[in-house]
Amino acid sequence: MSNLTQEWLNRTREQKKNLELLETRLIEESNITLNEYYVLYFLNISEEKEMRLNDLQLEIGLSQSAMSRMISRMENKNCSLIERHCCMTDRRGIYIGITKSGFLKLKSSQKIVDSIVRKFLN
Repeated sequence: MSNLTQEWLNRTREQKKNLELLETRLIEESNITLNEYYVLYFLNISEEKEMRLNDLQLEIGLSQSAMSRMISRMENKNCSLIERHCCMTDRRGIYIGITKSGFLKLKSSQKIVDSIVRKFLN
């Protein structure tokens, strides 16, 4: 077997293990999933603190139906982490914005993410 293939497989396993740990810790300590964290992260780094739902879906990599279900859960979760509104110029477009509660949740979750990512990258 190729050494490169074995190294690739080892890194893939390690990444999978770290993603599972990250998901578990976020759920246990912050009551959000990794994908919900990603939503809050991408919204927060966007210039207007909001994004079109379609653009957010592309960043996260979920199907349209899975993304819609997750957005609905996040609107109802813990004092609404996000808010949804229609685009003023294109009524078909939906924007998702981060709320103050969402920002606070992101901030507290960031410590968990940083600790695990730091270990993985070292």
